[in-house]
Amino acid sequence: MKAVLSLFVLFLLAAPLGAQESFKPWLAKVTGESVRLRSGPSLAHPPMHVLQKGDTLTVVAEKDTFAVVRLPAAAPCWVAAEFVQLAADGKSYTVTGDNVNLRCTPDTRYYSIGQIGKGATLAVVMDGQTGKPAAENEFVKVSPPRQATGAVALEFLERVGDAPAEADPAPASAPAEPVAAPKEKPKREPTATELEDERKAFAALEKLLREELAKPALEVDLTGIRKLFEQFKEFSLDPKVSEKAAAHIDRIDSTVRLIEAEKKRLAEEAARRQAELDRLRDEAMNKGEKTEKPAGPVEYIAKGTIGSTGKNAKTPASHRLFDADGKVIYDLRWDKGDLGKLMGSHVGIVGTVRQYEGWPYKVLVIERIDVLAAEEEK
Repeated sequence: MKAVLSLFVLFLLAAPLGAQESFKPWLAKVTGESVRLRSGPSLAHPPMHVLQKGDTLTVVAEKDTFAVVRLPAAAPCWVAAEFVQLAADGKSYTVTGDNVNLRCTPDTRYYSIGQIGKGATLAVVMDGQTGKPAAENEFVKVSPPRQATGAVALEFLERVGDAPAEADPAPASAPAEPVAAPKEKPKREPTATELEDERKAFAALEKLLREELAKPALEVDLTGIRKLFEQFKEFSLDPKVSEKAAAHIDRIDSTVRLIEAEKKRLAEEAARRQAELDRLRDEAMNKGEKTEKPAGPVEYIAKGTIGSTGKNAKTPASHRLFDADGKVIYDLRWDKGDLGKLMGSHVGIVGTVRQYEGWPYKVLVIERIDVLAAEEEK
């Protein structure tokens, strides 16, 4: 799974979450307490920040039940240190790479939350303990630019007005000299390397799906695999891969329904088998109690009253035989019957006496046990 995730991250970074081109941004106020700001518009995207009631956000797109918003100043935003240059005053970075990915964590575990172009300026976030620019794992922390976005469930937002008009940022690949911006930004065509990375990652995920489906029904778990296919469906660079991902999701959903039905059938079958085993066991134990008394007098090894060994006793026997004064005569073991049904009964026992090392009482292994009437005890 880790190998698939790493490959998946490589190509998915090329498709950051952005605003819908025809969408008119609006201002929203958070209406819930401790609302999760996620790195993308679904529950599968990890939370990256907690919003408080009354916080104001700019909504730049809507996706299903989520609003895509610009990150508030307190939200985490990281960029690889190799693609930025710290200014002489130590308060800002200049982006030195093309289409540099913005991250919600100082690593590449998750796909990017936006991209920033070469020459852009990013505000430094200082480490409160060291007083130096915050850095971790070869990433530096910056104040979120307007290109960095997250997602919030629409149910926790209230529209309070339209967002103020503002100029679009320069394209990531804009030249040094100003040029007239086109009315619509052309979409960047994926490179051959990006498409190849995507193809390899998708093939690896398909292999993982086949291997998981080859397992016994009770061991199959398709939850994580389905989430990865959802990401391919949403962010794939190749439309054909997106279509195949959607088909795999439908197949997984159908398979899960079949697996759940099979699990239910197996559980019911196991319950029936256990019930039959319990019936046969009870029948055998009951037969063991119906031993007929042989004709003539019986020489009992011991007579007494059956009682408990105590809750905390660690003994090779299940019950004890006590005399009239309450003293232990033997510990008792009956392999063919249930002494629990004879608790408190006065009995005579025929069997074999054994001594177990480390146990204070001898154990009488019962071969025959009779409930005695008062005259038989004398």
